[in-house]
Amino acid sequence: MSQKYKVFFFGNVLVFTDSPELHRKTTIIYKYSGAEALKDFLFGYVEKCNNHHIRILCDNKEQCWKDFCSLFEVRRAAGGLVVNADGDYLFIHRKGFWDIPKGHIERSESSQDGGLREVEEECGISGMQIERLICTTWHTYYIESQPVLKSTDWYLMRYNGPLTLKPQTDEDITEAVWVKPENIDNLLENSFSSIPEVVRKLRDKKA
Repeated sequence: MSQKYKVFFFGNVLVFTDSPELHRKTTIIYKYSGAEALKDFLFGYVEKCNNHHIRILCDNKEQCWKDFCSLFEVRRAAGGLVVNADGDYLFIHRKGFWDIPKGHIERSESSQDGGLREVEEECGISGMQIERLICTTWHTYYIESQPVLKSTDWYLMRYNGPLTLKPQTDEDITEAVWVKPENIDNLLENSFSSIPEVVRKLRDKKA
């Protein structure tokens, strides 16, 4: 059975799966044996590592995922990979890394509305049209001492308006730029870990 959950976990990649088939990037295989043991493994060992690709084998993948989520405050976000009429894509530079505009979904809005709003606020443009969902990514971080698990819905958005951009500097965004498709890989060399995944998923669906 194919994998269902993939998490960017503090510089590492976790894959929750019920398949013993190895992936070429696998560095550690962990057999799930309960919530407490999983917590000790993740926060006692994996958090101190970097660039490990860890397969967590679960007989009951849904229960394993539920136990994993219980270790975090879970938050939802949405964003957009925006393409303009010239075929260029919108990227932002935030906290020293290249990123795609995104942000938290407000309690009263849908994922699609939240993604559109975040692009408007972070880049100063409006009138995007959502074409489809590209993928959903999961990543972890801390707010003070609280570990957070964030899911982000990424949408492909079409935009035909003026190309002038206004980065939201109070959100630590220093640049907002249109990037030609052939130059995207250069940006991905210095991006947040989930961003290459979004681009790869987009390219896979185009292939």
